[in-house]
Amino acid sequence: MNTIIKIAWRNIWRNKRRTMITVASIMFALFFAIIMRGFQKGSYAKMKENAVESYSGYLQVQNKDFWDDKNINNTMEIDQNLVDELANDDRVKVIIPRLESFALASSGESTKGVVVMGIDPDKEDLMTQVKSYLLMGSFVKSNDRSIMIAEGLAKFLGISVNDTLVLFSSGYHGATAAGLYPVKGILKLPTPEMNRSTVYLPIIEAQHLFSAYDRYTALVFDLYDMKDVNAVQTSVASKIDANQYNVMSWEAMNKELLQMIETDNAGGVIMIAILYMVIAFGIFGTVLMMTNERMREFSVMVSVGMQKSKLATVVVAELFFLTALAVLAGIIISLPVMYYFYYNPIEFSGDAVEVMQDFNFEPVLPMSLEFNIFIFQGIAISILSLIAMSYPTIKILKLNVVKGLRS
Repeated sequence: MNTIIKIAWRNIWRNKRRTMITVASIMFALFFAIIMRGFQKGSYAKMKENAVESYSGYLQVQNKDFWDDKNINNTMEIDQNLVDELANDDRVKVIIPRLESFALASSGESTKGVVVMGIDPDKEDLMTQVKSYLLMGSFVKSNDRSIMIAEGLAKFLGISVNDTLVLFSSGYHGATAAGLYPVKGILKLPTPEMNRSTVYLPIIEAQHLFSAYDRYTALVFDLYDMKDVNAVQTSVASKIDANQYNVMSWEAMNKELLQMIETDNAGGVIMIAILYMVIAFGIFGTVLMMTNERMREFSVMVSVGMQKSKLATVVVAELFFLTALAVLAGIIISLPVMYYFYYNPIEFSGDAVEVMQDFNFEPVLPMSLEFNIFIFQGIAISILSLIAMSYPTIKILKLNVVKGLRS
């Protein structure tokens, strides 16, 4: 076997130009496949991150009717002892209480429907890092009677820090909900939809506004690891009254996002498949040319006593070396590019920003460094090479030595 390997290695360097062309063609095709897939995976991860960390969390405990009917009357009271017990789980980073409803926001002659998020400022910042989105002004405290407003909404309403915002809505059990709030801070939120229509109030003030004292719309769970979602969901469900409460995972709360990702991923797989068809023809063309050019060589080797099976093994080993070199080179040249864009994601500007925001995408193109991107592409190339190896193997095993010597 060592002899076969040595012969195969020497053979591929007998014609260096052909070897370099073959390796380069596979290498660059693999490079573009890895980069394209990395950007796709990075975009999907960013979408999920925005959905989980900017709003939904990994799990939510809600009134069983709230998700289908987001009405202020479908709120819930919280047993603090139960909350403390759930928070003691080592897999849970923090549990965040929220009171969420809708209101009509007005400033001067401008009016718009908004989402009112009643939050515990300190706990909310532990998951969503909402304080880091502060563009101007200051962050609210738990006992403030002031408001924070998203940047896009502030521009629409023509409002800035220290201006007054009017909120009008329907409160708990039909009570009138109205209030005047000074704007303490303006936030640039990562999710375009939230950035156009969200205001934040301290949860105590939100409960006062909606006359929903000691009531909440959700307990939001932030976990240390996404892999623990199902296990924690099962644990929480076993400790609450299923007749009153519902435990929802981030996937259940973001079905439209996941469906969109699956659809886009399918398109990406088709593009990769087309690219690999090109690679396959390139590999097969090289193998075909190499095999036909060397028929006289193969015939001579068989005529001097080399078994056809061993000769076929040598040729297969040559193709294996070519493929291995190309895959290794493709991964090596793609790594610096992927690392660069991982730490410096592409930020869109101009008209592209508005277009992406209209589709509720953050106007950035991040990169993923998932290890399985490299593994999948390497396996795909190897499979194509294995298929191509069948041609010279069959050709050698059926070799007519006399005819080959005359070629």
